[in-house]
Amino acid sequence: MMTDYRKINELMHLVDRAIDTCHYSRAEKLFRQLLQEAFESRDNKIIADVSIAFIGFRRHHAIETLKILKRIDPIQAQRKVLS
Repeated sequence: MMTDYRKINELMHLVDRAIDTCHYSRAEKLFRQLLQEAFESRDNKIIADVSIAFIGFRRHHAIETLKILKRIDPIQAQRKVLS
């Protein structure tokens, strides 16, 4: 069975664009589709690379969320004091 590297490369490009534009839910869906394609290819190197990239994406998204929460938290505290 021949692996369709073109489809995998296109999915990687779409994932990168979704992450760059902060569409994290779209990026996660594309990552899941990419992981499915990697499993269908039965290429261990591709599966490992996609898995590591997906874990890195989840870690990056968690860090971005924490930054946003830390920025919002002082604003919420001020609102409670003022009310």
